[in-house]
Amino acid sequence: MKIISSIKDLCCKDIMQSVFELNNLDFEVFKKLRELKESKIDVIARSLNKDRSMIYRSLQKLISCKLCEKKTKNIRTGGYYHLYVCTNLESVRKEIEKCIDNWHISIKNNLDKLEKEL
Repeated sequence: MKIISSIKDLCCKDIMQSVFELNNLDFEVFKKLRELKESKIDVIARSLNKDRSMIYRSLQKLISCKLCEKKTKNIRTGGYYHLYVCTNLESVRKEIEKCIDNWHISIKNNLDKLEKEL
């Protein structure tokens, strides 16, 4: 069965990209941010040799998926800057498990309709 053989070859990157609909850059930004603990966009962009706007879009996607957070820091002399921090891996794991459980329930429910539809 084709789907079974492809599932055997899945890695963590594949799972995260599927569950959260991430592209390769989004995943690389997530990994880099985990490595850095917390960071500004400029630092991530330089370390990945990418444009700030590309990194910004990936970070926005990671925030929307609850894979990272944006923290605003004030500067004493005025102004502010943003730091990005990854969500802890336990929370990420729970979210992935929840998505897989929901997918499983959906598949089972649709299988129950198999005889009616075919």
